[in-house]
Amino acid sequence: NPKTRRVHPNYWQILSTGRISVSEPNVNQIPARGELGGKIRSAFVTDKGRVIVGGDYSGMELRIIAALSKDPLWVNAFKDGEDLHSVLCAKTFNIPIEDVKKPFPEKPEKTYRDVQKTINFGLAYGMSKFKLADTMGITVATADEIIKRFFSVVPGVERFLNMLGELGKQRGYIRTSLPYRRIRRFKKLEEYVKDVGSNEGFPDFGYLGSVERKSKNMPIQGTNGDVIKLALCKVQEAINSEKWPVNILLSVYDEIQTECDVERSEEWKHRLDELMIEAAEDVVKGVPIVVDCSISSHWSK
Repeated sequence: NPKTRRVHPNYWQILSTGRISVSEPNVNQIPARGELGGKIRSAFVTDKGRVIVGGDYSGMELRIIAALSKDPLWVNAFKDGEDLHSVLCAKTFNIPIEDVKKPFPEKPEKTYRDVQKTINFGLAYGMSKFKLADTMGITVATADEIIKRFFSVVPGVERFLNMLGELGKQRGYIRTSLPYRRIRRFKKLEEYVKDVGSNEGFPDFGYLGSVERKSKNMPIQGTNGDVIKLALCKVQEAINSEKWPVNILLSVYDEIQTECDVERSEEWKHRLDELMIEAAEDVVKGVPIVVDCSISSHWSK
């Protein structure tokens, strides 16, 4: 912007999942990790006398899966402060937890934990055995075996995801969790069968598969979207009512980045942590919430 000398992206506040979309530029896609990510983000700097104070929810979608599925292994890993990926990896592959970072036999450049982490995050996107095989560079048969072993370890998660898939297909809509219960609509199964016609009443299984994946995904991603929007509201309300020398810069997935006067930054960091946890606890029940907050002269993860 010629007046502010800052970048002002366009924000689209509600996608079908409930997430926020950004364009011109899409700051959601700016790398966060590695040498390149650090270099690019170091270009986003503050005014003199100001610092960036950011908060980032730790593993929020995984915590939402725990809270909604109530699978005991998944929930207890968070309650006990353990590394979820390592705990599930040891169980899935039947190896000691100390060995989870050893090379995976079919893909030695990857570790067992890498494979497990891909599965855990892939759940929120309805990952199939074909997608896992393609992502990890392993055979479909191996991917299928791993997924079956995984779900035998966390049957509560499998039941939860299958329930969501069926609800979306049968009812023609799916919701985020309480208290907001935001809806994403699809065609009902019987309506879609009527529309097919030329297929003699048989549904398009590709379409139904898409509805099933979206039905599994939306309550997880959408509930996460509810959390971050509530957190943004709470942060702005606190800035206004408590007279903080702070402004919100941007929200990127699970991050809220703010700009604050240097002298108040440590106080604000603590307050931001409180507000983000408070927002998440209003939505996600029964699982501890963790927020990683940091202070920096530039945008950092």
